[in-house]
Formats: sequence, C-alpha cells, structure tokens
Amino acid sequence: MNRYLRNINVIGSEGQKRLSEADVFIIGCGALGGQVAMLLAAAGVGHIGIADFDTVDVTNLQRQLFFEESDAGCRKAETLARRMRALNSCIRVDAHVEMLRDSNADRLLDGYGFVVDATDNPASKYMIDDICLRLGLPACIGGVAGWRGQVTCVRGKTGEENVSMRFADYFPRPYGDPEMLPCMIEGVMGPAASVIASVQAAEVLKYLSGNGEPAFNRLFTIDLATLRTDLLEF
Repeated sequence: MNRYLRNINVIGSEGQKRLSEADVFIIGCGALGGQVAMLLAAAGVGHIGIADFDTVDVTNLQRQLFFEESDAGCRKAETLARRMRALNSCIRVDAHVEMLRDSNADRLLDGYGFVVDATDNPASKYMIDDICLRLGLPACIGGVAGWRGQVTCVRGKTGEENVSMRFADYFPRPYGDPEMLPCMIEGVMGPAASVIASVQAAEVLKYLSGNGEPAFNRLFTIDLATLRTDLLEF
C-alpha cells in the first residue's frame, strides 16, 4: 500500500487492486514499448508479457533510455525484462524473443486481457489490429516519427455494444506504402517517443483501473515541434 500510495490517491485502492490482477502484453521493446513496460511495471501491473526479436544497437540509445551502452548486441526483450524485475520484484514479467505473427498469436496472447502495440511500421499494426479483433482483445496503438506521434485504443469485440474504430479505419490499407519511411530513415526524436509512450501507458492504466476515459473512437495526435495537439473523435 505504501509503495503505490501515489497511485491510490488517484485511482483508489480498488483501482490499484485491478492493476495488480491485470495481464498486459506489449508488442515491441523499442522506444515506445520499453517505456510503456517500465511505466506499467512501476505502476504495479501484476503480469506483463513483452515480445521483441531484435537486439540492442547503439543507435537505439538516444530514445530507448532503459538500455545502456554495455547492452549493445543483447536481446531487447530479455534485457528489458531484467530492468523491469529490478524496478519491481512484486510483478511477473514474461519475455519472448520472437516476433508476433498470426501463427503464434494464440499461444503468446493466451491469458492476457489487454495488448499494447508499440511496433514501428504500419504492416505490423494492421496485423496486430486484425489479431486483436479475432481474439477479442482490446488494444492501445501508438506510433511516432520525427517530432510527431499518435495514440488510439480499439475494442476487442465487434458487436453493436462494443463496436469501435480500428487502425485500418483510421489509416486505410495500404497506408504508408510508399509514403511512410521507417524511423531509421525519417528519424525520431527521443522526447516524442517518451510522450507517446507515456500516453499509451496512461491509456492502459485508465482502462485497467476503471478510472478515466480510454481513447476508443478517438485519435490523439501531437506535434512537439509546434506544441499542437488534436483529439479527433469518430
């Protein structure tokens, strides 16, 4: 209770209890996913799964603050999991050194109640959006490039009472081909990634605790170069 007192002052003891009983799966351990993972671990989310097939590179360090120079060449998922456990030994962290695909989605996402899409390309986001729809899992989707970023949430069911916009509704296929460039070419500023990761973590915590209004049918955008924000409602 003392550790999470600042949380409890905002979301109440029942909200904190919900966090401790929650199961969240984060896809991608880069600038977005890694910071979301650390924030959720710090907040006391009881069970967090993370997945990433990549290794740490020195070019990651200007925005992926949870890695160190000595981690270069190490597997991101395993390294991040160690950081999360060191931050909070009271939670369970499962690390998967593999890419989420249709073929392994049922296995990896089994038992989880919420998904965070922290990938860095439209193709992965379309795939994850489809998987979450098929499995009935709500998700928070975030993206960042340059000084800009955006966040939305999608519901896991398509019944009339639970209908929501999907990633493909906001960005009809084949969005970003060839207009969108990968971040290694277009670039991404560290503060932009930190802001979007924080917004994603807040969306997860709001949903899990029952406190606040998650961004279903809404798309939040921000441009740190101009400090302009928009909240598009659908």
